[in-house]
Amino acid sequence: MRASWPIRCLAGAALLLSQSVLTQQAQQAPQSERHWAFQPIRFSHPPEASNGRSVRNPVDAFIAARLKEQGLAANPEANGETLLRRLFFVLTGLPPAPDDLDLFLGSSPEHRYERWVEKLLESPRFGERWARHWLDVVRYTESQGFEYDKLRDNAWHYRDYVIQSFNADKPYDQFMREQVAGDVLDPASQDSIAASSLLVCGAWDEAGNSQANVAQRMTTREEELEDLLSVVGQTFLGLTMNCARCHDHKFDPISQRDYFGMKSVFDGVKHGERSLASRQQLKQHDDIKKRLRAEIQEMEQELGALEAEGARQVLKSREPGGIEPLTSTRPAYMSWSFAAGTQAWSGKLVGGAKVSEGRLQLPTSGAYLEAGETSRELREKTLEAWVSLNDLSQGGGAALSIESEGGRYFDALVYGERQPRKWTAGSDGFARTRDLDAPPEATTDGAWIHMVAAYANDGQITLYRNGRIYGKPWKPSEAPRVFPAGSRILLGMRHTGGGKPFLTGSILRAALHDRALGQAEVEQLYTNSPAAVSMQDAIAALSIDLRREHRALTSKLDTAREQLSAIAPLPVSYAGLREQPAPTRLLKRGDVRNPSDTVSPAALPGIAGFGLDFGLPPDAPEADRRIHFARWLTSPTNPLPARVMVNRVWHYMFGRGLVATPSDFGKAGTPPTHPELLDWLASEFIRSGWSVKSIVRTIALSATFRMSSQHQSSQAAVDAESQFLWRFPPRRLEAEAIRDSMLAVSGDLNLKMGGPSFRPFEVIKFPVNSYEPQDKLGPEYNRRGVYRMNVNSGKDPLLDVFDCPDPSIKAPRRGSTSTPLQALGLMNNSFVNRQAKQLAERIKPRAGEDVSQAIERAYRVALGRKPTGTERLEALETARDRGLFHVCWALLNSTEFVFLR
Repeated sequence: MRASWPIRCLAGAALLLSQSVLTQQAQQAPQSERHWAFQPIRFSHPPEASNGRSVRNPVDAFIAARLKEQGLAANPEANGETLLRRLFFVLTGLPPAPDDLDLFLGSSPEHRYERWVEKLLESPRFGERWARHWLDVVRYTESQGFEYDKLRDNAWHYRDYVIQSFNADKPYDQFMREQVAGDVLDPASQDSIAASSLLVCGAWDEAGNSQANVAQRMTTREEELEDLLSVVGQTFLGLTMNCARCHDHKFDPISQRDYFGMKSVFDGVKHGERSLASRQQLKQHDDIKKRLRAEIQEMEQELGALEAEGARQVLKSREPGGIEPLTSTRPAYMSWSFAAGTQAWSGKLVGGAKVSEGRLQLPTSGAYLEAGETSRELREKTLEAWVSLNDLSQGGGAALSIESEGGRYFDALVYGERQPRKWTAGSDGFARTRDLDAPPEATTDGAWIHMVAAYANDGQITLYRNGRIYGKPWKPSEAPRVFPAGSRILLGMRHTGGGKPFLTGSILRAALHDRALGQAEVEQLYTNSPAAVSMQDAIAALSIDLRREHRALTSKLDTAREQLSAIAPLPVSYAGLREQPAPTRLLKRGDVRNPSDTVSPAALPGIAGFGLDFGLPPDAPEADRRIHFARWLTSPTNPLPARVMVNRVWHYMFGRGLVATPSDFGKAGTPPTHPELLDWLASEFIRSGWSVKSIVRTIALSATFRMSSQHQSSQAAVDAESQFLWRFPPRRLEAEAIRDSMLAVSGDLNLKMGGPSFRPFEVIKFPVNSYEPQDKLGPEYNRRGVYRMNVNSGKDPLLDVFDCPDPSIKAPRRGSTSTPLQALGLMNNSFVNRQAKQLAERIKPRAGEDVSQAIERAYRVALGRKPTGTERLEALETARDRGLFHVCWALLNSTEFVFLR
């Protein structure tokens, strides 16, 4: 909601002035005159019930009184089958099994319904169902959106936190505190860190944040914070905070200064991954890795010295003059020689790479060697490789590469990337790469090419080919990269960031030197190269004692490397980073080029009982800002969070909230249809210790929830949408519930909980991420929809036609369209057809049964009831003519299957 830019007329200025006056008047208005949502919660005693039979708890009394005012009468209670199916879907998102139905209908009517309410509240499926609702509200996504739309492999920790919180019935005030400030209130708790992922679980504009223009980057950051304030304001307070970024809110008592005061609270929140480990765990983990790396480094140097001595002896024996070619060259920091079998190299072969015939063979794109990681920091370095190419037309692959942990930056010996058939020093974003005036490769005759890239401390990069300088040395404008301990070494692959990073060919030997070699040393390496000496020959040239020492060192080194590789990485989550922000400036008209006053961290003064700020200075520590906000948010005198949450619960149980705009309780939103009931529920919510399950239980046990959804023309003439609840409002199931139900009735549903999301798509990473939906088979892909990796540009065709929202957009209310595409999707989608076949297999006649019994079983499994006489006859005819599959397919395509009544 930004005003037009610039204002050039008095009328526009007058409008802004009037808005400011209105906001000031609203904030200063007597409490009794304030908007209903900002007034304190009032406990209302339930009205007298006029019909005791329709009142099971106070909820019914409030509903009955409103129905009486409107001249309406409540429907009777729904039958047992309908009631149990409704209860299952609302509480768990899944249909009841036939055994559940038999148990319910076969038990004594007294308290049987109440027992099932309790059973479903304790089911782990409850948390999955209600977490899906919550993730809609907070726009949870597992990719960053915008142009690049990169995956967030570790975002799932937040989803699991939400599921666990609903299952444990975590007090809602604690649930709120953890999501806005958990990482600073309890930094040692993994749950608290994962909870604060709320602040970064929306889309992120990497391209905008990478702009060269400072003003563009600042604008992108402002939009990022506007989205953050929007989700916090709408989720917990039911207020559209973002409408006050450029001017005072047009409807609610939120000034532009209020917006920037609240923005100051979250100004230090940045996107990114962080460890879920405690400081003690991090220190222990780092200490173990440092110790092992130090041991590995020492043994590598000792082995290198022994191998160099052996190679020296071999070369001396080959030259009658007895030259010593390696006297001026220190052993390489790390080296890999494939001529001597597995003892001369270590690492993991990937994608068809193999060591055979004395070389590392990279036959196809995708083959490479994960060659380990560095044990210490490297400032200057030299990359060296003896390589033979399979195909001169290939481009972008690397013989040898070093990349930082996580692959953010790299240096590599790259072939044919920007210049066909030429070598270059590859780097992240071409930051240190130059095109070279050098001869292209001309033959693939199997000859070995000796390529070297030396990176000096002053930034100069020099390439050598077969002992001679290749092109001209250069100094990039960017400072040389420092590669920390733990950097990865790759042979045959440029880096792990995508594109076409693979080299096809063979590598005889490769080395990483911990300094920039000079020209004389490179010439010496080429002219008298140990690459021409097999490791077996070098070791054989050593004395018996030195060979024994080499074997012992090799064994110890292999053990240490295995121990280092076996150390499990500490868990990380896309929970965002925290930085101490600069003091926040109010931006006139929201324009980053027009800063005004400095603003202190603050909350909203327009709510009864609250001051203007937290008493914090503009440069308050980042943690203090969010801690104060969390306390303000969950204060007993804040009337909004309890009202907003009980209304969400009502919305998800009836399809429409008492306030029809669940994320807008402001003046632009819809007023409550039952204000006294809303406040009674909010009071009960707080009194119960902020228990969500307590409110769900209260509503589920009411006669209002148990009503039939039967249509009554006379009632509908007065209240067509049943907003006063004369009947239970029927509605279509959400997309994920339709999919999960199909898996449940077919018997294929995998109830595995938690952990990384399943990916029903193929990732295409070049030039930017895109996602190709795939109908993948296997138990992993039959998990519930809440565990589906929720990426922005990889929509599932079936879910999409049933209004599954874009994950980067807040969806407090699911859309419910009706289009021909839905019918076509159910008819033709391969997933639907597969589940129909599985259902047919599940219900097929057993020994001694006829088709009629199988048909009855199909109805009970799919729809939770027996078929009518007419339905049975039609299904029998279909089964005889076309088989049971078509009966099951028709049931999955029926309106009754996808609707809740």
